[in-house]
Amino acid sequence: MVIHRLAYLLRLRNVQRGLATRSMIIDLLDFRIWKTTTDIAKEVPVTAATVAYHLRNMEKEDVVVHHPKGKGWKFTPVHQTELSEFLRKRTSRRKKKG
Repeated sequence: MVIHRLAYLLRLRNVQRGLATRSMIIDLLDFRIWKTTTDIAKEVPVTAATVAYHLRNMEKEDVVVHHPKGKGWKFTPVHQTELSEFLRKRTSRRKKKG
């Protein structure tokens, strides 16, 4: 079993079984389509309560987002900065200090 990099959480002890379960859940999620806890639980060998537990923990670390009306879960949109923009911000901060 391959452990997905997003399965590692900072606020939680990352035991092998939890990492494996979160990796299976992550493999089923999408950026566009909302999936319910029940739909996910049908495809992984754990209960819906266990799926909900892992989804809530991943939500705390901005890996997934819960639909405001309770219609399911999906990946959080990734907000990444381009490297050139990041470096430009760093150099402009240094100039102001000096």
